[in-house]
Amino acid sequence: MKKVNYFLVCAFWLMAPVMANAAAAEEFVTADFIRFVSAKNMSEMAAAKLALKTSSSPDVQAYAQRRLEEQVALLASLQSLAQQQGILLDHQPRGAYVFIRKGETFDTAYTNKRAAEVKRMVRIVRKATLSENPAVRDYAEQTLPALMQHWYQLQQLVATLNNPVISADSRVATR
Repeated sequence: MKKVNYFLVCAFWLMAPVMANAAAAEEFVTADFIRFVSAKNMSEMAAAKLALKTSSSPDVQAYAQRRLEEQVALLASLQSLAQQQGILLDHQPRGAYVFIRKGETFDTAYTNKRAAEVKRMVRIVRKATLSENPAVRDYAEQTLPALMQHWYQLQQLVATLNNPVISADSRVATR
């Protein structure tokens, strides 16, 4: 019986640093995820504001307005999550996209860039649904459906801008 206890004590002491490192790694991953999503959120808001000023397409402007409203709500929930986890967020957008194009060229560049960014975010948020941190997992599970819908809408908008015939047909079909 004493050999079993001795083995358990040894196993515990050997595993203690690994468990501590795993906990630290999870905290690090949680903080990185929250900071990354926050930075992307602020970048998305800056791009949407730019699109509202620059775009010549009513569809792109409507999309940008919708996205800006959604991002404001997401930022509030993300800030709440960060505060809950004891993580400080940078409130300045990093890497905001600067488009010097005007009109149709801007619209195409903006929607293509947004589609690529949202696809990347879908991948990252999907991975976060597997997080060991329940708060991060819940946030990801709540955010993913809206993000997937957003990605689908962007794909439709890209197709519409790349094929004006689709745009005319879709307007007729929705009236």
